[in-house]
Amino acid sequence: MRDSPGLDLLRSHDFPNRYSATLGAKFIMSFFGFLSSPDSQKFALSRRELLGKSLAIGAVSLLSKPQPKFSYPLPEFNIGDLVSYYWEPDPEDDDAPECVTDFGQVLGMRYVLEPESSYVLPGTWLYYIMWTHSTCDGTEYPYYDQEPTRGCDLRLIKQS
Repeated sequence: MRDSPGLDLLRSHDFPNRYSATLGAKFIMSFFGFLSSPDSQKFALSRRELLGKSLAIGAVSLLSKPQPKFSYPLPEFNIGDLVSYYWEPDPEDDDAPECVTDFGQVLGMRYVLEPESSYVLPGTWLYYIMWTHSTCDGTEYPYYDQEPTRGCDLRLIKQS
């Protein structure tokens, strides 16, 4: 078969040659051809090895202890809830106001698993509050003091 004159032009500019069957054979190999090659025999197991390894995997899965699932109790407040904190008067401090209520928004929460102090017992939800305003004058608001507050000390004003 005779080539067209356009094909001679393409060959003269160093374009790749036509695809040949031998070139494709280098790149294309069937999956079954790989399995029958001598290199693949390194990955093969005898029946005895297969049985032994299967039993070992089964024994490990049976002997491993499942981790108990721990479920936390539901928190009293959610992130975004508006809460208040009532400060009781301190009889020992003469400069302390009689009573103060701080208002804020819940920014975060944390569940305590182990006792941290006599104030924070295990099984307690702690809340991180951005304080927005107060009934006491002289305090700059809003502020975030980075101190957790127990849920039992807060009252819900409005849910988010």
